[in-house]
Amino acid sequence: MIHPTAPPLAASESHISSRTLPGWVGAVLLGITALALRGLQLSDFFTVDESFHWVWRVQHFTGSIRQERWADTNLTGHPGVTTLWLGLLGRRLALALGVSTEGLAEGSAAIGYLALLRLPLAIVHSLAVASGYLLLRRLFTPTLALLAGILWAASPFLIAHSRLLHLDALLTSFMMLSMLLLLVALLPPTDEPTPAPRWQMWLALLGSSVCAGLALLTKAPSLLLLPVAGLTMLFFGPEAGLWARLRGAVLRYLPWLACAVAVFWALWPAMWVIPGQAIASVLEEIFGNGAVPHHTGNFFLGQPVADPGPLFYLAVIGFRTTPITLIGLLLLPLALRQPGRARRALLALLVYAVLFTLALTLLPKKFDRYLLPIWPVLCVLAAAGLTSLRLPRAWRRWSAQVVRSVALAAVVVFLLITNLWYHPYYLAYFNPLLGGGAVAQRVMLVGWGEGMEEVGAWLRTRPDLAQSPVLSWDPRALEPFIPVRTIFLDDYSVNQPASYAVLYARSIQRHDQWAAQQQASQGAPLYTFRKYGIDYAYIYQPPRPFDTPTDALFGDGLHLRGYSQHHNPLEHTLVFTPSWNVQVDQPGGWFSFVHMLDEQGIRVAQVDVPIDGGLFATWQAGQQFGTALPIPLPPDLPPGEYRIVLGVYNPATGARMPLRAGDALPPDMNGAEVLDVGRFVYRP
Repeated sequence: MIHPTAPPLAASESHISSRTLPGWVGAVLLGITALALRGLQLSDFFTVDESFHWVWRVQHFTGSIRQERWADTNLTGHPGVTTLWLGLLGRRLALALGVSTEGLAEGSAAIGYLALLRLPLAIVHSLAVASGYLLLRRLFTPTLALLAGILWAASPFLIAHSRLLHLDALLTSFMMLSMLLLLVALLPPTDEPTPAPRWQMWLALLGSSVCAGLALLTKAPSLLLLPVAGLTMLFFGPEAGLWARLRGAVLRYLPWLACAVAVFWALWPAMWVIPGQAIASVLEEIFGNGAVPHHTGNFFLGQPVADPGPLFYLAVIGFRTTPITLIGLLLLPLALRQPGRARRALLALLVYAVLFTLALTLLPKKFDRYLLPIWPVLCVLAAAGLTSLRLPRAWRRWSAQVVRSVALAAVVVFLLITNLWYHPYYLAYFNPLLGGGAVAQRVMLVGWGEGMEEVGAWLRTRPDLAQSPVLSWDPRALEPFIPVRTIFLDDYSVNQPASYAVLYARSIQRHDQWAAQQQASQGAPLYTFRKYGIDYAYIYQPPRPFDTPTDALFGDGLHLRGYSQHHNPLEHTLVFTPSWNVQVDQPGGWFSFVHMLDEQGIRVAQVDVPIDGGLFATWQAGQQFGTALPIPLPPDLPPGEYRIVLGVYNPATGARMPLRAGDALPPDMNGAEVLDVGRFVYRP
């Protein structure tokens, strides 16, 4: 049986000082581990927001800085300035290395450039992990700090977003560092023979305010830091008595806030010249975007919804944490029973996490990544819960240090195996204790562009890819991986010629462009990209457009949906375009003939062609063929009405494929197994 233990969670300052070298060694090891997990193979896939927003924003921001067009740095109300500055560094790195920076903003195949845009952000996140670990050692025991640092460095959910050119992971790093520095300033060690110099408190407070300013430059939810920091200063200040703490909180909060505002002003050039417009864009983002449901909807508990409701973020915590973190959170009450400075630090972090979660819950627009800023806090709280256990009696013959080392090693091995298994698809991670991705895709939105590179790899093998554009729920996320144009799948484009249509889990879940998706997916999917139990993407061939339905069936599964025809007087041809649908897997290589018969049943024109253009040795259920067939007309063809007939045959043997359904032509007119398609009125 495992019992709660009662040793203090906080380490004394002298104890930490005596272990400075191991602390720095741990920080270096954690930083290297975090960077390896966040910085390798960054040219994997192209997320939706990167493709639609951030690549071109970096390009425009860089140009605005170079040309000193300060007002033009007001690109988004997030405001996303830290992402843009780091993206600028990545862009300059790409230029220095000779990597092409052109085209990706328009969706071309410069995917290596994307990796360099992401790299500076991955480095910043890794430095945040290492720095956070050192700060945690000033608040808690070295064991708790190390375990929290490991959970922070190796959280798949954090890793996934730390590898992207985006906002939420940066917001997480800056908000967490701001809170930790604030607690270091407010909760000095109490068991030292001499108190720490006041300049150390003010230095930590300055660092907290700088990180708060960086968070404000990143995304609007960081505004929650302002009241949280004030409340933390009030209730966790070192002074005795409420009025003394209130006075101390005011004296600390005002310079803290002033420094954060100064950082916000100094690093956003738009604030130098158009501060009113810059602030207005932030407010517009808050009230015009964050405070309304997402324009394409959401998905929760198996249903497309506008607002997932109050249980959503609880589900996010359950599904996005690792089993170790989730178990540690369940054990947190054991840690909170312990008295002392560490308990106060845990309570402050817990209050921060709860207030942040409640604030997000009140807003109708919800995504799992919005909760990311509390993730390092959850790692600390989980580490506190886990380190509040004591050894079973049978293990007490072993030293506590040995057991701690073995337990930490087991945690490291488990997390490394988990992350190696999911690399680089960290976005696909969902807690296996709750069923993993297979269950998660029935609970919340899955997929943010991952898998599109595999979709592109499959499409590149298709010999008919270049015949028409590809329809996709997100053209920009797919286009870097295929050499043809992609078009947004909607009610208009689905009725235009397209070689393939890509349906993605996220759009299927929330029924985005639902009528167009249903029309494009009438046949069987030709390819399904499935990974970690999640069905990410389906590739269909949309039915080829036609004007006149026939609903004829040849053989065991070659369906003629219909056809279109028009007269081309310039080339003196009748252009006949069938719409074929392969219903079952079967050998390919079949030809079709189209004959034009006069009133006496005499053939006056014809064309014989392979149904698939000669491209496929075998046909797969779901394939659609619709090559336009120009039938040459005799130069002396008299005006009148002509019959159009069609059949399918094996070119090697001449044997015709049986006509199973449809208007059959009498065998004495043009042989057996011939479909009477329709009429053509010729007027020269």
